[in-house]
Formats: sequence, structure tokens, C-alpha cells
Amino acid sequence: MRRRFAIPLTISHCLVLGLVGLSWVHAGGNEGKARHVSSFRWQLTNTWFGGFSAIDLSDDGLQMVALSDRGYWVEADLVREDGEIAGIKNVQMSRVLRSSGKFARHTGWRDSEGLARLNDGSFVVAFEAEHRVERFEKPGALPQKMPWNKDLDKMPLNGGFEALAVDDAGVLHAMPEVAIRADNSIQVFSLRDQEWSHAFTLTRDKQFQPVGADFGPDGRFYVLERGFNGFGFRTRVRSFLVTGDTAVDEKLLFSRGVAGHDNLEGLSVWQDENGAIRLTMISDDNFRFLQKTELVEYVLP
Repeated sequence: MRRRFAIPLTISHCLVLGLVGLSWVHAGGNEGKARHVSSFRWQLTNTWFGGFSAIDLSDDGLQMVALSDRGYWVEADLVREDGEIAGIKNVQMSRVLRSSGKFARHTGWRDSEGLARLNDGSFVVAFEAEHRVERFEKPGALPQKMPWNKDLDKMPLNGGFEALAVDDAGVLHAMPEVAIRADNSIQVFSLRDQEWSHAFTLTRDKQFQPVGADFGPDGRFYVLERGFNGFGFRTRVRSFLVTGDTAVDEKLLFSRGVAGHDNLEGLSVWQDENGAIRLTMISDDNFRFLQKTELVEYVLP
């Protein structure tokens, strides 16, 4: 998200982190079953580049659609060598348009955060600040209005739907980043028959917020969670088996402490040519020179 973090990473903090080699901030290690495959730093000089909050990969992991929280679509091909991301080519940018066909001048009106591909190949985008979800036939197309529930307007200005996912039945699921119930759980909502309703609940660790989600080819529900402690970002991914209105069989796939990765916000889950489940994530650099845009991949055994 456009974190508006008051990130207190001053020059002195950076020097301290460099002197100690970042060894003390890796608390938490890399727990779980997923194995880190690669981290690819992506750099372009275009002024629109950065702030990526969501990602969607093709079934073979070679084509990417990424979404910026300043209202830009980016389509590109991933270059892979020995199973790792080695480059990005054929980059095409288009704008996330309003229904009028115009591009909103104020960034707060185009805070596009969540992305999911529907079964017909079109995309759903969730927006913060001006809470809403819209459907796009393809990147750069005009939006189509989707159902909304006025109760969802109670979501905080900077804590709305940031994680979207579509299951095999084509049902859209969404979760707000910030807890909206007193029990501090993660509420997952679903859109069925043009109506939003509560689908199920996930446990929440106060150190993490849900920022990305996807249903994998194995049918499990994968959730990317991010935490920030003033010095850097924590990252973890959990998966669940969804049965009716309950999420069970929780599995922690990996957990990385501060400085393990940058601000990972987008998640796409797919199956590679060897039949292994892969988790591909993209980071939001918040347009800050101390951060970076990176694509990170983990693989499940």
C-alpha cells in the first residue's frame, strides 16, 4: 500500500545496520516448509515505476501483471534461468482509468491496492482511501462498477481491502488490512450473487497485517502478511484449507524477520513445470530511495 509510513530510517540507522551486518535483525529466521528460491531486484528509470502493491502471474509463471498503488498497470514477461527469475522484458505500462475514461490527478483517488484475476480472464481491483472494487476487462480498459456494501465504508481510510483472491468456483474473496472487530481477527469477505457477506475468519498476529492473497492450484488459501517495526519489514505466508465458512489446517510456510525482504505486498501462487507450488511476491518501495522493488520467490516441496 502507499504506506504513508513515517519510516524512521535515518542515515544513522542505516549506518548502524550496515556496521552490524544486519545480523541482529534476522530474528525469527526462515521457519516453515517453503524454500527461498530467488530475489530479483527490478529497476527502471521511469517516473511511474514503483509502489507495486499486487501481482498476478500466468499459469506457467512467465507473464506478469503488476499493479501500482499510484494507479498504473504493468504487463511484462519474466525471464527465467534454472528456475530463477533472471530478468524482466517487454514491459508495457497503462493507466488505471476512472469510469469517465480519465486518469485521476490526485493519487489518493487512484490508490489501487488489491488485484485478482477472475475465471473469465478479467481483473478485479480494490482501492483504498475511496473504498471500492472495480472490474477491468484487461489492463488499461475502462472500469465496470461492482457491488458494494455500505457497511464496508467503516473500514479505515488506510486499512481497506488490500488482499483479493478468487477461488475455483469464481467467488471473489477480500480482506481488509486493518482489524475491524474487537477480537482483532482477520475478517474475510466474499462476493456471492452480487452480495458481500462475511465468509470466514483467520487468526491474526498483531505483528502482521494481511496484504496479499491467492488461491493456489491445490485449492488452498494463501495469505501474505507484512509487519513493520520502525526499522524494517517482517514477512510471512500462511496457507489454509477453506471448508464452507471455516478456514482450517493452518500452515506457516515461511517467516522472515526484519531485513529478510523488502516491503512485500503482492502474492501470486502457481505450479511450475516440476509440479511444485511457487509463491511469487512483489515489493512496494513506497518511492523511497532506501527501499527497492524486488520479486521474491519461494517453492514448496
